[in-house]
Amino acid sequence: MHNWMYKTLLATLLTVLLSSVSASEFSTLLQLEHLRDAEVITQEHRDSLEKIYPKGSVRRISGKMRYSGEVLVRGSVDVLTVQLAPTHEALAAFNASRQLLQDQHAQMLYWCAGRECGSSSLWANQVFANSRLYGPDDRQAYALFRLAGEQQASLVAMYAITRGNGRDFLHFEQFQAEQLATDLLPTPTTLERQLNVDNRLALPALVGEPDPVWVKLLVRALNQDITMRISMAGENAQAWRDAMVERGLRATRIELEAEYAQPGLVLQRLP
Repeated sequence: MHNWMYKTLLATLLTVLLSSVSASEFSTLLQLEHLRDAEVITQEHRDSLEKIYPKGSVRRISGKMRYSGEVLVRGSVDVLTVQLAPTHEALAAFNASRQLLQDQHAQMLYWCAGRECGSSSLWANQVFANSRLYGPDDRQAYALFRLAGEQQASLVAMYAITRGNGRDFLHFEQFQAEQLATDLLPTPTTLERQLNVDNRLALPALVGEPDPVWVKLLVRALNQDITMRISMAGENAQAWRDAMVERGLRATRIELEAEYAQPGLVLQRLP
């Protein structure tokens, strides 16, 4: 199949998978350098199934799959697996796609990289039922998102792997759930990773007074790295800071920003 045919098919499939992205913004996705000339390996739609998406590392104990966290859903799923062109790497493509989803205000529920994800063999064969996704444990990454707005009943799972032969794969699943819990929250390690990697964490949904559940979660996230200091901006940033300090976070670890340009809270990692 010619490259232009790959690109056309990839565009059609990703339009379905990332339906939260508007037409104009979708053109930006297709221009991502890391997705150019990708070859479609798997494309399918399945209805009426139940699936577990991990929110933690995976392992097998006494022949059974075990997850340190999980989301159980029933509904339909669209699946896309692509092999990247030889000039592009799986982890770079993963990060570019992750950033695009975050820019669309998708909420990242879990993010792992390398050996902390667990066995790549389990991810490939048990979680995604695609043996092509098996590779060295230290060359993988996984993220689980909940889409925003009218797509809040949808999850997007993304997995990247560089196989032992050097071939790079990116795997997407968009799961349209019949019902999705409203109280799904990110893991503390995921929030801490976002701050450490991106230096920024936007939480547009936190527009009101401090929520005790989120206060506890943010304190746990920041205490994953007790040396980290942050700035916080938002309409109610002072109240959130006070609540987090009352919860046990050192006051010297949070600075307040007087100006803010978007709803909710924005946290920035300080040097």
